[in-house]
Amino acid sequence: MNRLMLIVSMTAVLFPSACASPTVKTTALAPAKFHEAAKLKEVAVLPFDGADGMEIAAEIEGVLSAINIGDKQYFTIVDRTRLDRIISEMKLTQSALVDPNTAASLGKMVGAKGIYTGVITVSNISNSYYSEDRSKCVQTQTKYDKKGRPYEGPCIKWSKYTVNCIKRIANLSVTPKLIEVETGRVVYANNISGTASSSACQDSSAPLANPFELMQMARRSVKHKFRTDVAPYYITFEIKLMDSTEGISSKEAEKKFEQCIDFAKNNRLDRACELWGEARILSPNSASILYNLGICSEMAGDLEQAYDLYKKADRQMGRPDEKVSSALYRVSAQIQQQKKLREEMAK
Repeated sequence: MNRLMLIVSMTAVLFPSACASPTVKTTALAPAKFHEAAKLKEVAVLPFDGADGMEIAAEIEGVLSAINIGDKQYFTIVDRTRLDRIISEMKLTQSALVDPNTAASLGKMVGAKGIYTGVITVSNISNSYYSEDRSKCVQTQTKYDKKGRPYEGPCIKWSKYTVNCIKRIANLSVTPKLIEVETGRVVYANNISGTASSSACQDSSAPLANPFELMQMARRSVKHKFRTDVAPYYITFEIKLMDSTEGISSKEAEKKFEQCIDFAKNNRLDRACELWGEARILSPNSASILYNLGICSEMAGDLEQAYDLYKKADRQMGRPDEKVSSALYRVSAQIQQQKKLREEMAK
């Protein structure tokens, strides 16, 4: 697979500051947290056991069908109508569908390579009551301006009182499982929890969130965690450029370097990378130039070259540098993840 599909760089967005180095924002593709789950692409989703099991399963199916990597749908979802018909004909209960053997048998009937099933272990709304202390001014000092006109001065007497409050919490815990149809083996199982809360007092300007809203928020949290469990996902991070001219051996290279920083601060990292390449010819051992060229290679998806440039920058430093150390760790981790990504993205 093309390396550029593994590290997806977006248009540079820089946040220059008078005190801080310019920062470039980029996006990379990370492998699923559960590698085996991401390799089974043709899947079906059975109703989950527990409260709202049918509804939760439908939402999980919606998450799977909405996953797109590189403008291509990642999962192929087995037709729900056919699946429901077979379940009805076999008179299977939701609790029976959790059994790996039963799920695998159903998967073979509908042509799926993986079957999702699961259990909702917690789904509730709880209210707790408490109080908060307040104080209000009941008397102020009267003061006078130079013309003898009175005006209200600072408070000299306070009154304390208590207001009643309520905190509402929605809790949802789901344990989805993925059974490999061919072997009947559970290749993914994880207990995923989502929580959402809202508080309000008698004098609050905003009302207490209703139970439905809170449970929807808890569900969104669960679905987001599930999404990163089972398929590659995009992560966005910021990388600090080096803007120090220390160690640049020629005035011409220093001038080009400063031009680069100006281009970078104006969202023209493409031109900055060209100029850093020219500056490197004039000053081949500058840590700042080598490091910034490493960022250019990283954003282009050439991780091996980026790592080599960061290593060269590191050797030019008289002491450990946080930016360089972070870059070496980040790119090393991405290189190690490439094998997993290739396997997950393979058809």
